[in-house]
Amino acid sequence: MRQTVLRSALVTLIAGSAALVAPSAAGAGAQQPTGGCGPVVASATPAVGLQNKWAHFGDRAGEGEWAGGDGTYSTPLPDGRVAWLFNDTFLGPVGPGRAIRPHAPVHNTIVPAHGRGDRPIETVVEGTPENPLPVVGPPGTAEPWYWNGDGIVDDGKLHVVEFQQRAAGEGHFGFEWIGTDLAVLSLPDLEVEKVVPTYDGHGIQWGVELLRVDDHIYIYGVGPAAFGKQAHVARARAGELDGAWEFYTGTGWSPDEGDAAPVLGDVGSSFGVARVHGRYVLVTTNSFLGSEIYVHTATTPYGFAGSERVRIYDTPEGQPEFDADAAGDIYTYNVAVHPAVSSTNRLVVSYNTNSTAIEDLYADISNNRARFLNVRFAPQSRPCAPSARP
Repeated sequence: MRQTVLRSALVTLIAGSAALVAPSAAGAGAQQPTGGCGPVVASATPAVGLQNKWAHFGDRAGEGEWAGGDGTYSTPLPDGRVAWLFNDTFLGPVGPGRAIRPHAPVHNTIVPAHGRGDRPIETVVEGTPENPLPVVGPPGTAEPWYWNGDGIVDDGKLHVVEFQQRAAGEGHFGFEWIGTDLAVLSLPDLEVEKVVPTYDGHGIQWGVELLRVDDHIYIYGVGPAAFGKQAHVARARAGELDGAWEFYTGTGWSPDEGDAAPVLGDVGSSFGVARVHGRYVLVTTNSFLGSEIYVHTATTPYGFAGSERVRIYDTPEGQPEFDADAAGDIYTYNVAVHPAVSSTNRLVVSYNTNSTAIEDLYADISNNRARFLNVRFAPQSRPCAPSARP
C-alpha cells in the first residue's frame, strides 16, 4: 500500500531578497566572457535558506522517511505543491551526527513540498515503513530498476521519465542504463497509472530535462561520444508527451531518432535548461565528475551549438579532483535547475553529492544530500543576434 508520511512545516522562508554581489575568487565566482550573448551571471552562491530546510527535514526523519538521496528533480503541480523526484533514497531514522542504519536505498521516491516548493512536508514511497518500496518499478534489488529522470505535468497527469538500470560489474559504479520508459501518475494522489516505453534505440538517454515552451515540451538527452558526453534535444506536442516525438538534426526536426544530432559536447550525466531574461540557459558540469559548474546560453531551446562556456562555480565537496579508485572519495554530479523555487533574476541550481564508500553515507547521510545554489543574473543581458527557428 502507499505510505505517505506527513511532516510538519519547516522554518519559514526568510523574507526579502539579497542584493546582487560581485563574484568571489574562491570557489563561488562567476567568470564572465568578453563576448557571446545572453544573461549575465552576477554571482553563484550557496542557497543557505533552502539548504537548511532540506537539512532540517532530513535530520528529523523517522522510520521510513526521507533522510537523503540523489536525483533531485523538481516539478510544479497544479495544486501549488512541487514534487521533488529522488533516485536512490536512504530512509530514517536519523541519529546523532546524522547517522543512519545500514540499509539498501529505495530506488525512487517523491517528496512533495509546499510554499513555492521550498518546504518539504512528506515522503511518498510504496510499501510500509518497515518494508519501503519504490514508487515506480520492482521492489528491493530486483532488476531492472528505475531511476527517475525529470518530470512535468502534461494533459493533467504527472509524467516522469524513468531510466531502466541493471547491475554491470563490481564496485561503486557497477550499473548500466538499458532503456527509458515514461511513468504517468494521477494527480493529486501521485498514484502510478501506467508505465509506457519511449525512445531509447540510439544510445541517447532522453529526459534529463523537460522544458515546456509554448505548445511543445522539449526533451533533453545525453548521448555518448568518443570523449565525454553530448547533449541532444527532442520535442513533443504538449498533451502528447507519451506519443510521437521529433528530434533536432542540427538544421531542423525529424521523426527519426537516428537523425538526432548533438547540440553541445562535454556535458554531465544530467544537466538543466531554464529560460532566463528571454534566453535559454543550460547548466552543466563536464563529462567526468569534475567539480566545476558551467553555463551556456542560446536564443532557442536547441541553439547551444558553438555557445560560449562560462564557469560559474567550483563545488567544494568535489575538490580535490575526483579519484574513482580512492576509497571514501566525496564527489559531486548531476546538475539540475529548479524554476519553481526561483525568481526573476535568481535561478536555483542543485548538484548531488556522494561517496565511493557507502560507509560515509551511513555515518553522515548529509554526504548524500543535494547542495543548492542561487545563481543570480544581472538585470541586463549581452545582446544576441537573432537565430533561425526551424
